[in-house]
Amino acid sequence: MTNWQRRSGMVTGDAAHADRARGFLEGALVIALVESEPDAPDMVGVTVATDEQDRVAVVDDARSMITAGPTLTELAEALSAACDAEVAFEDMVVGDDLAEQLDRSDPFDPEIDISSAYVPDRAVVYTRAALTELGALVSAIDMPVLVAPHREGHLVLVTDGPALSAVDWSDALKPALVVEQGAAYPAAAVIDGDTAYVHTWDLVVEEVPSEPAAATIAHDFIDATLGIGGLTERVTALLPEADPRAVRAAFEATSSGPQRLIDALGLPAELTDYLAHGDTPDLADATILQPDGFGQAFARAVTDAQAQMTKSVREHTEQMREHTEQVRERAEAARVRAESAFDAAETFTEEVVVPIRQSWWTPAVAAVEATLGLLALRRAGRGARLGTGTSAGERVLGIGGVLLLVDAVVNTAVFLAPRLRRDL
Repeated sequence: MTNWQRRSGMVTGDAAHADRARGFLEGALVIALVESEPDAPDMVGVTVATDEQDRVAVVDDARSMITAGPTLTELAEALSAACDAEVAFEDMVVGDDLAEQLDRSDPFDPEIDISSAYVPDRAVVYTRAALTELGALVSAIDMPVLVAPHREGHLVLVTDGPALSAVDWSDALKPALVVEQGAAYPAAAVIDGDTAYVHTWDLVVEEVPSEPAAATIAHDFIDATLGIGGLTERVTALLPEADPRAVRAAFEATSSGPQRLIDALGLPAELTDYLAHGDTPDLADATILQPDGFGQAFARAVTDAQAQMTKSVREHTEQMREHTEQVRERAEAARVRAESAFDAAETFTEEVVVPIRQSWWTPAVAAVEATLGLLALRRAGRGARLGTGTSAGERVLGIGGVLLLVDAVVNTAVFLAPRLRRDL
């Protein structure tokens, strides 16, 4: 089964692109949601689904099934050429040279990406993160926030903050639900993993393909993977007490969407007035968190550095312990090999050498050695007897004769010793 992933992008240029983008996607049978705002015709949101190989979901030519089509990069390049515009999907931007040619003299001409296309006046965040883990969010927003416990997590109330889908969210804060209300474009998002599943009320949303045969195949897939069905599933997974039907109805509402969503989720009713620019609500056990000042940031950096140093020392100590253990194991292996060699030599001596030397072969060898030793000594003394002096060769013969006589005595003792012990 293909694991489809929701991918959101933006088509930006100097002309109306909604019809052109939709027409191109229709012709290519790409399964997508196209979001547009009549007051901003030069910006169009496009949401598609991709598989593990980054291939885009399409309806096949027979209009019988959903399959993988071109890669997301190929789609972005073709869409950019068809609309003569810049196309951006997350970190991938195609046609950015076109954007440089646009006239940006209009101060209201949008120059920001899809994740920060508006600045909300108010926002409410629900996350299961602990209070100590919210410091990263407060620092990213860089302004005081009101925090109150709610069910298994916390509510965070943000006033005059940035678009929270553009904030760098730490893993400890995910998943998180964000409900934002500005002068325009009220929105909700579930932030999980590396993406934000964003729904914006008051935009014109069209499903592609709309051709009846292809739409029949694509509609349920769009709802579950790209649209409100998928978003509802993620919201109710984060807040299981919420009624899925009420949550879906809140997303489908064309007006009062944030208010209906707050009610459907069972969040404090005061949040509705807060999002509508009312007073800050009086929530139980609420507290104000301040962003880190310079001293706090420095202390946090020092703490992080100390933690990293401790980790490095621990890893180095573990490596040294492993090295010492390896050296000990090699020394033990060498000792075992030495003991094995010694035992083998001792066994050979006891079972082979000693029996041979205690047999009747030993006195015979001793007799031969004694005879040869005496002959060698006699030959070594010849020069002395003749008065010519002892030569070097005669001295060597003398030493050899002495050694043969000594070994003859040893062999004789080895042969006689056990017999003498038995007699005694």
